[in-house]
Amino acid sequence: MKINKYILLTLLITLLSLSVFAQKSSKISVDFGADIASRYVWRGLEFSDSPVVQPYLEFSYKEFTLGAWASYETGGQVVGQEFDIYLTYNLGSFNLSFTDYSFPIDGQTDNYFQLKTHIGELMIGYDNASKFPLTLSAGLNIYNDEQHSIYTEVGYPFQIKNTDLNLFVGAGNEQYTTTDNFDLINIGISASKKVAISSKFSINTKASIIFNPDTSDAYFVFMISL
Repeated sequence: MKINKYILLTLLITLLSLSVFAQKSSKISVDFGADIASRYVWRGLEFSDSPVVQPYLEFSYKEFTLGAWASYETGGQVVGQEFDIYLTYNLGSFNLSFTDYSFPIDGQTDNYFQLKTHIGELMIGYDNASKFPLTLSAGLNIYNDEQHSIYTEVGYPFQIKNTDLNLFVGAGNEQYTTTDNFDLINIGISASKKVAISSKFSINTKASIIFNPDTSDAYFVFMISL
C-alpha cells in the first residue's frame, strides 16, 4: 500500500508530539469527552441530516495542544463522517493551528493512508476580548485542494446574564461556495450555557441559528457536551 507523504508527515508529527508529551508527563493536561448535536453544520455547510456524536481527545503541554476530533452521524442520507487530527500553538492573543481533515465513507475502507480522503488546513486566530471586542480567524487549505480554498470568520462574543452569546459572520471561496467566488456562507448567532443536573454534575449546552446566503439554507442546531 502506498502511503502518501503528507499523511506520513502528519502521523510522524503526531508521534513525535506524543513522545515529547510523554517525556513531560507531569506537566501534561488531558481532556476528553463528546458532544451530541442535532446535526453537523460546519462553516455554514451541512455535513449530516441526522443527529451526530462528536468525540474528542486532547493533550496539552505549555502552549501546545495535540488533539483528535471526530463526527459520526447516527442515520440519514448525507455522508457526514469525519476524523481530524490537529496541533495548536497558543501565542497569547493569537493561535496557530494545523488540522488534517479526513472523511471516512460508511461501508468502505477509510483509505486513511491515502491523501484522497484528506484535506490539510493552516489557520491563524485572534481572541482577546479585553483589548479588542472581535474574534478573528482565517484558514487556508494547503493540500488536496488545488484551489487552496480560504475561510475567514469574524465573531462578536458577549454575555446576557449567565448566557454566553456569539454573533458570527464567515466567508469563503472555492470548495466552500457554489460559484467558487468569495462569498458569505456562515452568518448567525450561538448561545451557550451550563446547565446543572445535580450539585455535582452539569452539562454544557449550545444552540446555534445559522444562515448560508450562498446556498439559501438555514439551520437551527442544538448541542450538549459531556
